[in-house]
Amino acid sequence: MKMVKFRIDKLPKSDEDMEQIQREIEETHHHHEHESNLEEMIGELYLNVQSLQGKVNELNKSNEDCKKEISRIYQIMGKLLIALTTKDENEKIQNLKEVLSLLE
Repeated sequence: MKMVKFRIDKLPKSDEDMEQIQREIEETHHHHEHESNLEEMIGELYLNVQSLQGKVNELNKSNEDCKKEISRIYQIMGKLLIALTTKDENEKIQNLKEVLSLLE
């Protein structure tokens, strides 16, 4: 905690002098309180940004996993389509084996 330095040129001799000193103290205290609140808000914002970054990373990974799964589904559908439409039994068997392999 830093020390606050007050400027008192003379000893207070009147109520007016005391009021001036009191105003200076209140202004300094209010400023210090504002700095403290600002530091707390910045700290909280930093934690929220870190949390959001973690969620972004999770979503990016999930997005990549979904892309891979969609690609696999299209491969399976393509091989099933070939297996259903081909007249060649060997090609049909080969494509169905590849489908089984992709499903494992």
